[in-house]
Amino acid sequence: MKENNNTKEGKKKKKVGIVSYIMGGRLFVSNIITKNALLLALIAFYAFIYVSNRYEYEQELLRIDRLTKQRDKLKNNLLTLKSEFSYKSRQTEIEKFLQNRDSDLKTPSKPTYSIKIKEDK
Repeated sequence: MKENNNTKEGKKKKKVGIVSYIMGGRLFVSNIITKNALLLALIAFYAFIYVSNRYEYEQELLRIDRLTKQRDKLKNNLLTLKSEFSYKSRQTEIEKFLQNRDSDLKTPSKPTYSIKIKEDK
């Protein structure tokens, strides 16, 4: 029983020792860290570049999405205007418009003539 208590206490001390080792800052002065400081700095630099590129990529996707929605809205607006124009440019609609304006313009009752010009060679 005494050995079990000693091992439990040893584990507790070891856990507390690791936490104090990391939190106390002794981890950063250890041999492993000092030998590989350049590698760790390089890894941190690449992580920073990765995160910044990811942020830029997400911003670009949001911009593309916003422009796509704007394009679709403008396309719908264009289709609406085209349909209104084609409706208003029908002959019957133009005649109604002219009648409402009391215009002297009327639809011709006789067909138009085609004048052909002979070219001399």
